[in-house]
Amino acid sequence: MASPVSPDSDGIERLPLRLVVLAGHGLGPGGIDPLAERFGERHRCLVPLAGRPLIAHVLQTAVQHPRVASLAVCVEREAFDPVWDVLTRLPGRGSVALVEARQDIAASVRAAAEDWDGPLLVTTADHALLSAESIDAMADALESCDVTFALARREAVEAAHPNALRSYIALRDGEFAACDLYGMAGTRFVHAVDVFRGRGASDREGARIWRALGLAGLLMVKLRLETLSGAVVRASRRLRLRVRAVVMADGTQAIDVDNDRTYAVVRDLLGELPPETPGKTARPTARAVA
Repeated sequence: MASPVSPDSDGIERLPLRLVVLAGHGLGPGGIDPLAERFGERHRCLVPLAGRPLIAHVLQTAVQHPRVASLAVCVEREAFDPVWDVLTRLPGRGSVALVEARQDIAASVRAAAEDWDGPLLVTTADHALLSAESIDAMADALESCDVTFALARREAVEAAHPNALRSYIALRDGEFAACDLYGMAGTRFVHAVDVFRGRGASDREGARIWRALGLAGLLMVKLRLETLSGAVVRASRRLRLRVRAVVMADGTQAIDVDNDRTYAVVRDLLGELPPETPGKTARPTARAVA
């Protein structure tokens, strides 16, 4: 259950969040994750990056964020022990649930949200550059909508790293990259994950746009006749939800570790970040969910 509202540093009362981190295999063709295989790991989330497992970067941001009261990590049961080992080494506080990953993303999120009645954010274990500012922006958006998703403009992504991404969603008012960060005002909106995050690792961008906008909307996007605001309005009407897009000024928020190329990009960007603030290591309260 969500905790009672508590005042933020600015004195404003805000609902606490549960952050769901999707850390399942996400295997490619042939049931193999090439990046994990390169490092001799079965799970991409455990490959070493900047001196620690990949998942440690997003988990540290989560456990230290004051608005994240609860954290759920969806991963195969065989990875519970190594992920738990990562968690115990991080500074932070709060409760953590290790949830067994389901066959599709929406089912995993539903399992992770089962006992929670407040707002949810969903991200991925390979989102090593996730920032506290992005969590704040998404949480603020959820105060006035049902579902929100994050984007970054091509100019911002290329300013962060010119070789980071190779494909963008082209709209009439610019080109955008999807960030692996989605929010829902409550568990009753979890079904929207199917639309904005996709049903599985192989779900194509066009299929997601079709589910959100319909055939006419998909054609408008393909012909570059639709604006971002127009697409959001169309999605809201089609889904009967209050949908909102959050455009991140920080282009790094659209860069995940997907393959050897993006691994090198993120490793370089992490090397440019200021040193982490040391903190007291606290063992979080945990539970495992089958």
